[in-house]
Amino acid sequence: MKISLVNWEKKKHGLIWKTENVFTDDELKYIISKIQNQRVTVPEKYRPTAYNANHLPMITKSWEDKLIDLYFKADKEYQKEGIELYREGDIKPEDMEATFHLQGTIEGLNYPVHPDTPSKLMTFVVYLNPEIQEPTYFHEYDRDLMQKKKEEDKNPIKSIDWKVNNGYFFLPNDCSLHSYANTIYSTERYVVLGQLKRKQDATWNTSI
Repeated sequence: MKISLVNWEKKKHGLIWKTENVFTDDELKYIISKIQNQRVTVPEKYRPTAYNANHLPMITKSWEDKLIDLYFKADKEYQKEGIELYREGDIKPEDMEATFHLQGTIEGLNYPVHPDTPSKLMTFVVYLNPEIQEPTYFHEYDRDLMQKKKEEDKNPIKSIDWKVNNGYFFLPNDCSLHSYANTIYSTERYVVLGQLKRKQDATWNTSI
């Protein structure tokens, strides 16, 4: 996996890392096998957001230590930049728990701008399927944008181009504003969502 810090203005976007060639061929084969062949019918109550399409226990087992290691390396960079994270207090590796799951976004969904919940220590996303889809959108820090749709953002919107097995990660903070949508293509949008939380906070949600 190749990792590079995205060269965006830190006071507006915080720190975002781009990842390339994340999973091995065997891991990708395993993950893609979890995608349902038929179009998914999502219950009405889950339609405003992306949905958990399938848990990935094999990926969680093999990637948890990697995610924790990435977290502490990234944390040092946030400290250098003076960017305050949502995390409260000190944390040790043994206090952390990771999970990976396949996340789907139905056609027509347009999820509003958000920084991710304070209970998340890390968000790690890998674009998966199909070959062409909408990427995640990153927004400049503006409290007034919270829970608004991307179309309401008058500032330049950044993105990390959609490419299968590439993605990004960040540690949630006030500047980690982003949104996602599936409003252009007539396909389901699938990503792998990795999350890191404190063990006592490990109730997993699907917002990215």
